[in-house]
Amino acid sequence: MTQEFFNRPFYEWGGYLILLLGFVLTLVIQLVFYRRVIVANRAPSKSRAERPISVLLNVRNESERLEQFLLKLLDQNYSNFEIVVVDDFSADSTLIILGVMAKKYPKIKFSSLNQENRSSEKMAMNLAMKAAKNDWVLLLTPETNLDDRDYLAKMNQELDDDSQMLVSYVNYNSGKTRYNRLCRVERMDAFWRASANQRASIPLLYQQINVLFNKRLYFETGGFKGKMNAHYAGLELVFNQLSKLNVKFSTAIQASLREDRVTDKDEFQDLVKKHIRIFNDISFSKKWLAWLERLAKLLFLTGLLTLLFTDIRYWYVFVPVPFIAIIIQAVLIKSLLKCLAEKKIFLSSFVYVFVRPFLYFYYRASIYLQVQRNKWN
Repeated sequence: MTQEFFNRPFYEWGGYLILLLGFVLTLVIQLVFYRRVIVANRAPSKSRAERPISVLLNVRNESERLEQFLLKLLDQNYSNFEIVVVDDFSADSTLIILGVMAKKYPKIKFSSLNQENRSSEKMAMNLAMKAAKNDWVLLLTPETNLDDRDYLAKMNQELDDDSQMLVSYVNYNSGKTRYNRLCRVERMDAFWRASANQRASIPLLYQQINVLFNKRLYFETGGFKGKMNAHYAGLELVFNQLSKLNVKFSTAIQASLREDRVTDKDEFQDLVKKHIRIFNDISFSKKWLAWLERLAKLLFLTGLLTLLFTDIRYWYVFVPVPFIAIIIQAVLIKSLLKCLAEKKIFLSSFVYVFVRPFLYFYYRASIYLQVQRNKWN
């Protein structure tokens, strides 16, 4: 049987060659890029001096939790920071709370949008950027849990001296609903993909919360010029315009954050559509790793199907190949979840890797149809 297997025309090796090429590309992507995200972070070797940081908050109708959040922020074991809050024309007592707290705590300064500019997150963010007196800025929301009093100190410690930006992990707090699990998996997956792209020297962001950066980057790119009507994302659109960006992605648990947000079907759909639109908005030069992944999967699937139809009697030769890739993928996911202290989403994350391409295809089609309909309205 061995002699019969090897004694065949060259063209009959086509399926095996395609499968092998897809397998090699998959291994390269898994081990060279995605694995490096997990093993890259090491504890900083030296203590860093406190950078002056401006914490930016854009709020609207946050009277129920704003005061407690600001008190936790003021209680940070970090001396060199200020808090800049922009109120987006709140209809509750948010502005009153800000006024009272600003008189009591000098670190807080605030402004507000008028009625004509209300509901404009980008306008509020631009105003906060201009009001910030420090070079280093960090955007947070009152939904963020700040139970760690050393959070700002740890962010400062994680940022390398030669980096322009630190992107640390942020996700929702765990919940019992299936959409909470899906939202967490999608957000974790997007962070992993962005981190892997950075290992390929491709600066790509899918988040703006828990990102510490030099505000010069914002103004040098013109801020939200030409992006004011892109309501699906914020600062990600600005930073993804940069072809070169010295950014560090951190999986360090001490710098990660959790948010208390409602995670339902609409939140999940908005999250997926946001990530699709951000990817569509970037230049082709930043997409080569994603296209390489797609090519690897296409070759893998093509080779496997070809052999199943043409050489099924030797199934024991080629069937183990995809299982090897699947096992490596499972180990990588398990390692990442442990690194990020994510619990009870291993199976969801593992299945999502295989489901996501079809899910994204569906939502890309829905976005395209929506754009086409709007052209005629």
